[in-house]
Amino acid sequence: MLGSRKSQDARTDSPFTLRNPITFLLLPEFTSIGFFSVVEALRVANRYAPRKYDWNLTSLDGKPTKDCNGIEVCVADNFFDLTEPPGTIMVIGGTTPDRFGTNELFSKLRWLSSQGSLLGGVDTAQQVLALGGLLDGYRVTVHWENASAFRERFRKSELTLNLFEFDRNRVTCAGGTAGIDMVLHAVEAEHGRDVAIRAAEHFMHERIRRGSEGQRLKTTDRWDIHHNKLVKSIEMMEAEIEEPLSTAELAAAVSLSSRQLSRLFKEHLQISPGQFYLELRLDRAHQMILHSEMSVNSIAFACGFQSQSHFSRVYREKFGVSPSQTRRREVERRYPVMRAPN
Repeated sequence: MLGSRKSQDARTDSPFTLRNPITFLLLPEFTSIGFFSVVEALRVANRYAPRKYDWNLTSLDGKPTKDCNGIEVCVADNFFDLTEPPGTIMVIGGTTPDRFGTNELFSKLRWLSSQGSLLGGVDTAQQVLALGGLLDGYRVTVHWENASAFRERFRKSELTLNLFEFDRNRVTCAGGTAGIDMVLHAVEAEHGRDVAIRAAEHFMHERIRRGSEGQRLKTTDRWDIHHNKLVKSIEMMEAEIEEPLSTAELAAAVSLSSRQLSRLFKEHLQISPGQFYLELRLDRAHQMILHSEMSVNSIAFACGFQSQSHFSRVYREKFGVSPSQTRRREVERRYPVMRAPN
């Protein structure tokens, strides 16, 4: 059972530190912005902090690792060769994290954690940690694109959509620029607010965001609408994807008639509430097809469709291809077939 929003915020924003030394494990196709947001924030913090942060880079085989853009990054060590538990292990995920969730990796991470290492994940690395049961019973965040699939697959974790989460000996970060805020939050806890502010100003970070802040733009900004009842109805739709509410239920919740709510949608968004809701659910399903290993049938039900045939039909109408074709194209894009030269 989730606590109140206020109590969740208090837990998320509680002080924590990143223990030295920090070992980064770069999974193949890791997201550069997720990694460099963290490591650059550490580098800048070292200019002002009296006690410096130390880190080293590792990969699964000790060889240079390519990020999701194909840029090769050199590492110092093979992760499996670690014999001393570092203070913090930060796993950086990317486009296909599940491929690297092996029993050997789970065993190594579990042992290091048992020896006192703070275990963390950035962007999609949380999927790997969760596959190994390393996030069972923990509060955790992931990148919003992966959140729906993560919630469906890993029900033993308490998922939030915050920028970062710290829960006992686990720290997770949604990726993107949230890594800067996560590090600055830890810097403030260890070295004081003045040091954190100086580090933030160094790379022109206008403010230090709290961990409990959301990952996405506010509804008013995303849709460029400012009618309170319309905003609330959209937020309810986004929160109730698996079991969609009827237009009458939405209207009643914002103290309007169905006709009044329909007029608001037509006036501000040039679409009916039902069609807008359908678009939201299809977009959610599309993200799950691209960023999860869930079956198409499971995705259909998770997004409120009662039959796969209906889901496939409306999906094709919106995207021009079937759900299965979308997934096949994504797999082909990620793993192009190597052809022998003529």
